[in-house]
Amino acid sequence: MKAMYLANYFVAGCIASSLLGWIASLHPMATRAIAFLLAAVAIAWVMCWLLDYSLSQLLKISVTQLQALLVSGLAVLLIGLGVFVCT
Repeated sequence: MKAMYLANYFVAGCIASSLLGWIASLHPMATRAIAFLLAAVAIAWVMCWLLDYSLSQLLKISVTQLQALLVSGLAVLLIGLGVFVCT
């Protein structure tokens, strides 16, 4: 995976998580829905770390590329969580 693609996924993820944080600030029901969505993404992220070797074979990418995506996903999740908490 090229660094350009990883950077694009990171920027798109940051934009999406910031948008979700802004939507969560608009209405209390949206806050609950976004909190559930962030929790589900966090659980999926942990499962991807636990199953990284079998998941990399399924996706037909190397383990290091999958781990790079997961680290980028952690940064996106932290930025989204920061926007969610600060709004």
